[in-house]
Amino acid sequence: MKKRVLTTMLLASSLMFAQNASVKDFDHDGIPNNSEKILGTNPYNADTDGDGINDLKDKYPLNIDTKFVKSTGANDFKIREVLVENNYDEVAKKDASDHLEIILQNKSAKDISNFTLFYKIVDLKTGATQSYILPLKGFILKANAKKSIHIDTKKAKNHFGANPNSLYYNSKNKLKVFVTVNAKGYEAQSMTIKKDAGGTEVAD
Repeated sequence: MKKRVLTTMLLASSLMFAQNASVKDFDHDGIPNNSEKILGTNPYNADTDGDGINDLKDKYPLNIDTKFVKSTGANDFKIREVLVENNYDEVAKKDASDHLEIILQNKSAKDISNFTLFYKIVDLKTGATQSYILPLKGFILKANAKKSIHIDTKKAKNHFGANPNSLYYNSKNKLKVFVTVNAKGYEAQSMTIKKDAGGTEVAD
């Protein structure tokens, strides 16, 4: 979406919100929930892309305005796999709804924490892109352990909030997802994966 059009929509949303106290705004960013759906922003996060700028003030609320710098240091963890479909819930022992899942492996004898995720989604038909920075607060990768992090709308341990209005959930086209995982004092790890056309499948 072009900068001028998006800015106009944000201002109109803010005005509508100010004039109607009954309009819902879950994240209190000044943009009504129904407008967030149209804009593609997250109604549960006032800073959808995680770049530190409130959505109402952000000219590009779906793409980070700051450069994401990869962490450096010991090469003690790796990304074993990235899933964007055909997910499986190992706790419930059943298929899970499609979501971004990153399986990490700690190759060292020390716990690793202070993770931050950067990911970018590209619609391979339209060329639309979205990018996000997401601190993985509270996530600890135990020594010599393998663990998954889940970027979705589920509230559970090791699940972190996805934008429910993102390309991942709304586009029916083929997507490419770029992932980089940072950990303070460790070498960043990256992986890219494609998602088939058809949108997200919901587990039965």
